[in-house]
Amino acid sequence: MKETGIVRRIDELGRVVIPKELRKTLKLKEGEQMEIFTTGDKSLVLKRYSALGAGADFSQAYCDALYRATGKGAVICDSSTVLGASGAACKELVGGEISDRLFRTLDDRRTCAPENPVQIVKDAPPTCRNQHIVPVIVGGDLYGGVVLCSDAEISATEERLCELAAELIAATLE
Repeated sequence: MKETGIVRRIDELGRVVIPKELRKTLKLKEGEQMEIFTTGDKSLVLKRYSALGAGADFSQAYCDALYRATGKGAVICDSSTVLGASGAACKELVGGEISDRLFRTLDDRRTCAPENPVQIVKDAPPTCRNQHIVPVIVGGDLYGGVVLCSDAEISATEERLCELAAELIAATLE
């Protein structure tokens, strides 16, 4: 485990403040849910809770269905990690940490087809020339996103299928 050298006290209500520098580095936002558990060596672990991550099998199955329907690469991520991916150029992205640019694109909370391809995971080049990126928003909060990728043009019908995937995922999280 990485040492940060930061020490915090537990207050009278049992709270511990996560330093701003760590929240920024980990992209943690106010109101975000955290999973708390212990390990065998009596360590206390805080982990970002991902409602999408809890259904990773669902995410992969939906990526597979989107790929079969469109022939385009499909990626589903939460706000930090790729949960599912289908298509030759995308398969190896599963489990990778999403890039800062993809996070910012999703955090804008708008569907977009970027002119310059967005790097999906950190330390990996963009997987294709054309992308359609749709954030998954529930109750105004960003939960993740759906990305359709291809070197060929992405049709309006394929864009709509990507948007429907994000809407379906959001509906299951409400």
